[in-house]
Amino acid sequence: MSRSIAVRAVSAGLLAWAWAAPPALGGAVDPALRFLENRVQQDPLDFIAQNRLSAKCIDLLRETGDLSFLGRAAKAARASLDSVPEDRNPGGLTALALTEFESHHFSQALGMARRAYRIDPRNLSALAIAGDAQLELGDYPEAKATYAKLAKSNKTAPPIVARLARLAELGGDNPKAIALLKSIPQEQAWFLLRLGEIYFRTGQLEAADTQYQAALKLAPESAPALDHLAELRGAQARYDESIALYRKAIDKTPRAEYQQALGDLYAFMGKPDEAKPWHERALAAYLESVGQGNAHYLHHLAGFYSDVRENPAEALRWARKDLEIRHSLYAYDTLAWTLYKSGQFAEARDAMKQALALGTQDAHMRYHAGLVYSRAGDLKQGQAYLKQAMAINPYYNAFHAHR
Repeated sequence: MSRSIAVRAVSAGLLAWAWAAPPALGGAVDPALRFLENRVQQDPLDFIAQNRLSAKCIDLLRETGDLSFLGRAAKAARASLDSVPEDRNPGGLTALALTEFESHHFSQALGMARRAYRIDPRNLSALAIAGDAQLELGDYPEAKATYAKLAKSNKTAPPIVARLARLAELGGDNPKAIALLKSIPQEQAWFLLRLGEIYFRTGQLEAADTQYQAALKLAPESAPALDHLAELRGAQARYDESIALYRKAIDKTPRAEYQQALGDLYAFMGKPDEAKPWHERALAAYLESVGQGNAHYLHHLAGFYSDVRENPAEALRWARKDLEIRHSLYAYDTLAWTLYKSGQFAEARDAMKQALALGTQDAHMRYHAGLVYSRAGDLKQGQAYLKQAMAINPYYNAFHAHR
C-alpha cells in the first residue's frame, strides 16, 4: 500500500527547500507571518519585507500542505519585483524561483535561479534552488556540479550537507548518506526526520525510532514527525498506536497524503471498510488539487490508481503527466510500475532501466524492478532484483507509506 510511488521530498521528495533553515515543524498561528503581512500592507514597496513574506509562506506551505500559501508566496515575490526590478533585486527573483520550484515548475525555477545567481554570485539560495531543480529534472551530473559549488562555500552547513546526503542516497550509497546526516547537529527536527527516513528504508527500525522520537521532542506538535512515526509503528505492527498518530497528524494538518496513509494502514490490516472513507477523502482532495491546475499530486494519483483503487489506464495517464514536469529516477519508477500494471511489460522494463540508472538502493524500487523484469521475460534478473530488495530492507513487505 502506497500513498506515492515517488520518494518523499521529502515529497517529495525531494529536497524541496532552499538555503534558509527548513521550517520549524509544528505550530499553528505564526506571529512572523502576521508581522510581515502587516508590514507589506503598510508599505507595499518594502521589497525586503515582501521577500521575507514569500519565504515565510513557503515555510508554512511545507509544514501544512496548504497550497493557498503558495499563491501568497508568489504574490509577495512578484510585488517585490514590481517594486525593484530583478537586476537590483536578486532576492526577489530568488523568492519567485522558489515559488516556481514549489509549484513543480522546475524548468522555470531553474532559469530564474540561474539568472539570480548571475546577478549576485554570493546568492547561495539561488544556487541551491538551481541544484534542486536540476535534481527534479533528472540532470544529475549538473546537480552534482551545482552542489559541489555550494560545498566549496561551506561544506559543513546543514542545508549543504543534506543535499550531499541526498546525492549519496540517489547514487546508491546509503551508509554515506547516513554518515553525512549524522554529522549535522541534531538541533532541527527536519534533519532528524531525513535521517530517520533512510534508517527506515534500510530496515533499521530501532534507529529510525530514535530519530523520530528526537524530532518529536524538538517539535511535539509536528504533523510530519507524527506522520513518520505513525508509518514506523505500522511497520512494527503496533497498529493502534499508528492509527492514533495518524489521526493526530490529520487533526493538525488534514493533508490528503496523511488521509491516504491512514486508509492504507487500515487496508494493510485487512479492514477495507475502515480504509474506504479515508481513501475517498484523499482521492477527492487529489483530484480537486489537480483540477485547480496544481501539479503536486500527479504522482500521488499514479500511485493511488496503481495500488489502492486499481485503474491501470488512469494510473498511466497521471504517471505520464508527472513525467512531463520531472524526469527523476522516481518519476521513471512510477511510470514503470504503471506500465507494468497496464500489462505493457517491455515498455515497463525500459522505464525501469531509467529508474535504476544511478544504482539507487531503494527496496521498493528493486521490488518493482523484480516484478517488471520477470514479466518482461528476464526471470533471472527479476529474481536478482527481488533478492536485492530483501537485502536492502528485510522489512520492505511491512507497512510503508513513504515510497
